[in-house]
Amino acid sequence: MNEFRLSNLGKYKIDRTEDYGWAKSTGEDLTYYEMIRVKGSGPEPCFTVPSHLYKYGEGTLAIYLKDHKNYWRPLSKLLDQEMDITDDEALFKFPIEKFPDVSKIVKFVMKKGSGKLSDNFIRARKENGFKHGAKVKQNSKKISDKQPTGIITLENFKGGKI
Repeated sequence: MNEFRLSNLGKYKIDRTEDYGWAKSTGEDLTYYEMIRVKGSGPEPCFTVPSHLYKYGEGTLAIYLKDHKNYWRPLSKLLDQEMDITDDEALFKFPIEKFPDVSKIVKFVMKKGSGKLSDNFIRARKENGFKHGAKVKQNSKKISDKQPTGIITLENFKGGKI
């Protein structure tokens, strides 16, 4: 059985919910304990769940919004779900196929870096003579040569010996 994972949606940063460790010890399906945070949303001291997207079922996703009320009306219209703007939180369930449309409205936290280097970057690196780690080793030699041989203490500093 090929189960759906949030990582299949793209290069989004996958966070684990606080129940992930418990689910792991009980042998449950861990894909239900992963989430993609909404950009700009984080846990608050009294309420530890940020706005996030999570797997609701094998063919369904859900987005929980505690904040970012500016997303509520466009999502409500897109997903044809009624909601009350005076509520403190909103929950939208939708089929996985609608995720591209939802991601145009809601901005999610992306992974840092793409992991793939562009051809221009690789070409420029070759032209500069950069070989894996070579520049780092060369620079560390220069730095280590300039390090003082004696130990710097407060007395040396006050006396102007440095």
